[in-house]
Amino acid sequence: MRPPAEGPVVLAILYPPAWFGGPDAVAEHARSIEALDPRVEVLIEPYEEGQHLRTLRGSPEGTDAAREIAPALTDAQRAAFARAHGVIAIDLPFDVATHAPNLKWVQGVGAGTAQLQTAGLDEAGVMLTSAAGTNAVGIAEFVIGRLLEERKRYPQLRESQARHAWEPQYGVELAGTTVGLIGLGAINAAVAKRLQAFEATVLACRRSARPGATAPDVDALYPTADLHEMLGRSDTVVAAVPETPDTIGLMDADAFAAMPPGSFFVNVGRGTLVDEPALIDALARGHLRGAALDVASQEPLPPEHPLWDAPNLSLSYHCSTSPGAMAGNLHRLWAENVRRWLAGEEMLNVVSG
Repeated sequence: MRPPAEGPVVLAILYPPAWFGGPDAVAEHARSIEALDPRVEVLIEPYEEGQHLRTLRGSPEGTDAAREIAPALTDAQRAAFARAHGVIAIDLPFDVATHAPNLKWVQGVGAGTAQLQTAGLDEAGVMLTSAAGTNAVGIAEFVIGRLLEERKRYPQLRESQARHAWEPQYGVELAGTTVGLIGLGAINAAVAKRLQAFEATVLACRRSARPGATAPDVDALYPTADLHEMLGRSDTVVAAVPETPDTIGLMDADAFAAMPPGSFFVNVGRGTLVDEPALIDALARGHLRGAALDVASQEPLPPEHPLWDAPNLSLSYHCSTSPGAMAGNLHRLWAENVRRWLAGEEMLNVVSG
């Protein structure tokens, strides 16, 4: 997994330049990476598969279908993969080692890496690091916005304004409520920090929790086995977990039933966490007073999907982040990991196979 001891160390930027300020901004970042060490050469050769294919590849049931529609590499992409020792990417071709025999390290663009792992990185012995944390502040602010929007009845106020009707709509306070967090990575840690300012009680459930464990800005920690107990104590639940075999369908009918009547659910992690028919049923029956989703099991969401018309559901379109801030955070993370890689130091955000 170490870079070559002699000769150039070839790194490739594969993500679309438009996501990170355009070609000039990406070229400037490439120059800054090359300035870290005279051995480094940075290629810019975008490879993007699109959200639909990315979602398929992130789902265990969708890998075969994704292979059938995966794009063929261009000559320029083949040439870049053939030379690359390290890449920064949102997507990778299947069987990447056949295209990139020298590849030793992949820096992911997002916190989730399921679609990258289907490229055969483990089998080829390629190290993978994620961009966990680069989106945390922007997404946490989005979550707080959704909580305030729902509690302060902003949509209803806007509807009254559109009808020119003076109709007072009184909201309720966030202070004194109990918010349960599913997952306590960088995003929900940032949510917890912000909830403390609103004087809410914050609970969190994470896999690594042990009896007596504590965490900053969290009033009580629960192991995954006690998820339903935490759900039962929560007025509001915020989910922000990566996709793993353990998280797929975790929020099912039983989980929603464990939430108190009239509670509110938010998901900004991965859409596969949620049994969507069970969520729609809980909303339709009024068991949940509402929900907000930034992610779905299918992305883009088909126009005929029942989530569009689910009652008291606010949808956004995998856009809760703030791209400008994320770009700067991502580039700083990659630069630090490049420095560590070249120096033989421990990398940040290494993803276990």
